[in-house]
Amino acid sequence: MRSTIGKLAAVAALLIAVLGVGLWSLRPGTQGDMSSFTLLARASAAERMLFAGEGVVHIVSEITLYPTQQPDAADLLNNLEAGATTDKNMAFIKNWLSQQWIPLYSLGAAGRMQMHKLEIARDTDEAVTVRDLVWYEPATRRFVRVLQAGDQVLFANAYDGNSIYLARRAANGGLEVDREPVTDRFTVPANPADFMGIAAGVTASVPGKHYPPIQDVATDTLDDGTPVRTYTLGYIDLSGSIGTHFLFKVATETDAINEMDCVVDGKTTRVHRRLAIETVDSPQYSWNLSELAAGSDGQQTATANVRTDKAAQVVTISQMADRATSPVYIFAKTPSWAKEAVIYDLPDESSAPARMFAATYRGEDGRDIVLTQGESFNRYFAALLKEVPNGEEQVPWMYKSENGFRVMHQSDTNTEMWWTEFALKSSGFEPKANRIGYILMSPARTWLALAVNGPVGERELQNVVDSLIPAGQYMSDPGQP
Repeated sequence: MRSTIGKLAAVAALLIAVLGVGLWSLRPGTQGDMSSFTLLARASAAERMLFAGEGVVHIVSEITLYPTQQPDAADLLNNLEAGATTDKNMAFIKNWLSQQWIPLYSLGAAGRMQMHKLEIARDTDEAVTVRDLVWYEPATRRFVRVLQAGDQVLFANAYDGNSIYLARRAANGGLEVDREPVTDRFTVPANPADFMGIAAGVTASVPGKHYPPIQDVATDTLDDGTPVRTYTLGYIDLSGSIGTHFLFKVATETDAINEMDCVVDGKTTRVHRRLAIETVDSPQYSWNLSELAAGSDGQQTATANVRTDKAAQVVTISQMADRATSPVYIFAKTPSWAKEAVIYDLPDESSAPARMFAATYRGEDGRDIVLTQGESFNRYFAALLKEVPNGEEQVPWMYKSENGFRVMHQSDTNTEMWWTEFALKSSGFEPKANRIGYILMSPARTWLALAVNGPVGERELQNVVDSLIPAGQYMSDPGQP
């Protein structure tokens, strides 16, 4: 029985890690000599230069997505709920980590970047290659970006000086081209590589945010003879390995990223490499995507697709309450040592269309806080507890609050140190050696994970837990989210 509870605590850690992967993809920066921050800041500056010059800059890249033959996460969670076993448990966790998609960014009419997903069909047993074609005119900042598999267009984003255009596949398999006039606040980012480069959304420098650390550096040569330095960025897992990591291949002479690979559980899942850069008189596609609008009819099939549903984004507390499909909670009062929350809304892959939420608080004294919750959390823990007679009563709760919350602190220190490091670092905080983590069950039998970047006194913890209320009941003061 204690073994089951121990596994429950350890899996909570892994779920935090998976959530962290989603957050990490949007959050740059760290400090130190030749840290991830230094590497990516240099790469961002170098890639910006690729979009400069006279005429129209044309950049050709290639994205290869490799099949991992992973079953659907939703099916695996359903299977776990039918009867939890160790094998089912590990199959579900590994599936969450084996992403078969790559972040893709577009620019909206308000000038904000929007994240989408380029993904491979799950029933595909061969690698899929997608051409990433970009045309950019530095003088006017007009641009066209088109992704196509073979001669089939999957996605496009363009700006003609007056409107933004977004082309995506419709339900009938054809293309829909949406046009939206830009707002008064619209501007194309000064560095177009931030949304059209190889590492879009990764190389943009935002102070105080963090990437996985550099674990290794090696020299290599690309097929075309370009000398590169290959950086391995990743977190060491519970077994002491870095089987899941990113490889950045950076040109030795220019510091520009020539290739970015993702490796999950020792297997390459995607590769994004640059093929060519040239200057042309005009783009192949019009700035308003008129060619795509004219040819949008007809059934099309492809082994790759671009999902344009909403991915990770910052939301308010009221938005979190409106979007949640199960009860979600927030501190009625920001902890005394922390600043107000920044809340992230992320896709819940195994319980779609449900969302997951991470509330982050920067500590005035360094004790940063990350509070996570979501539908898959709830279903997962419920499945595990179902296997334990009187499961809730067998959990070694360290505190039971009058507001109905129960708190557990796991006894496995190594696991706690690992998942709290991942949660904090992935949320933009520098983990400390004395960080601590807790797992909470709400009065509605939903589950939350709490990571704090430093020691918390008994009374401090009780005050924080006692402060939790349903997000729908939260009444914000002026200046709060």
